[in-house]
Amino acid sequence: MTAQAEAIRPWPLGLPLLQAIRRDPFGFVAQLRARYGDTVKLQVLSTSIHYLFRPEAARQVLVNHQDDFAKDPRALDIMQSVHGANVITTEGAVWERQRRMLAPAFAPKRIAACAALMAAAADECAGGELPATPGASSVIDVDGLTTRITMDVILRALFSCRYGPEEAASASAAIRALSRQLMREFFWPVRPVAGLPYPGRAEKARSLAVIHGLIRARIDARRRDMAGGADAGEDILGLMLAARDEQAGASHEALGDAEILDNCVGLFGAGHDTSATALTWWVGLMAMHPEIAARVRDEVADLPEEHAAAASQVVEARLLNATIKEAMRLYPPSAATFARRALRDVEIDGRMIAKGALVVVSIWNLHHDERWFPEPGAFRPERFLPGAPALPRSAFMPFGIGPHFCLGQQFATVEMALIAARLIRRHTFSLVDGAALPAPVVDLVLKPRERLQVRFTSLA
Repeated sequence: MTAQAEAIRPWPLGLPLLQAIRRDPFGFVAQLRARYGDTVKLQVLSTSIHYLFRPEAARQVLVNHQDDFAKDPRALDIMQSVHGANVITTEGAVWERQRRMLAPAFAPKRIAACAALMAAAADECAGGELPATPGASSVIDVDGLTTRITMDVILRALFSCRYGPEEAASASAAIRALSRQLMREFFWPVRPVAGLPYPGRAEKARSLAVIHGLIRARIDARRRDMAGGADAGEDILGLMLAARDEQAGASHEALGDAEILDNCVGLFGAGHDTSATALTWWVGLMAMHPEIAARVRDEVADLPEEHAAAASQVVEARLLNATIKEAMRLYPPSAATFARRALRDVEIDGRMIAKGALVVVSIWNLHHDERWFPEPGAFRPERFLPGAPALPRSAFMPFGIGPHFCLGQQFATVEMALIAARLIRRHTFSLVDGAALPAPVVDLVLKPRERLQVRFTSLA
């Protein structure tokens, strides 16, 4: 039997495939490609699932034939149970309207305005937690550090505020709990019946209450200020409150209360956790490769201290940005697959995909394919420097491609470069006792399975 001729469907009903993918999502899928080639068809219950492993096939689905596919309704339903109906979790006219109204908040001039607060957040958080006396060192839980910095950034960008230590810890714990629960639900064969008990339901409700309570408090405070005569504000919340749909034929509707809450929840969760994850792996890789870290440190040494000036110049730090890209290739923050449902019969990469079939593109496997990235397990930032061999289109896509590419891509790119530059110019990094990097695990984003402990030594 070959995967091209007949779907892989072990007894009973293909359900063991779900468990195999859950246990080892990257290794199992890599074995499928090695054994069956670039297109593999699985059968789980009544659903045909096509795994695609060529960048061109991924591009056909996500770009060229994007009108022939839609996000998987089941996956959207699971995501909406936490994030609501926002620009990340909707499709069709609802998604188009929300994206159109939110896009101005992520325009280049808005990102430039946010850049100074990104650098300030990095400086303030690092200044309070990292050693400052020359030669002094501390062992740091890197994911905790990067999460606190990026949470500070997104709170300033969204609400022009900061959480206190207790609020920040509560929000972080709630987001992690919700991410773990969503991953569990993705691998359940059927969705639980609404209103009935299911594993994790109580903790999910408690965590949602924490996030909604923290965010509603900010929205309510802003509305009270506006009722007192203040304007909406220039942060993302203010832009959402003031936004009107200007498209021809539209009734200039504002975003509704539920839409504002849901998009704040989505942007808060996705807006800090993915950047924190990318920076966590980057710090670990810099600790493993001190010679590359030293070159990056030399490159950013002359960046100005003034936040806005540093923001305008950090994009020119080629090696710094190449190391961040290579970190996202090795450890893509959104390592979960892109999944799309075929809306009609369509030919992709020479294979007919039937209406209703699920098509899956694994970012991890694209990023670790030796055909596009020789020595795929090696950290080689020169892959992304000028003069490097050209990559196939869509072989590298940590932010996605096509109409649904990440709305905050440029925001995150500038944010990560600024934070990374502020950290590395003042500290060296080393792994504790020569330890290796922890294995990755998917909790919506790609986290270290165990804590990544790095020794920060001050150079100031």
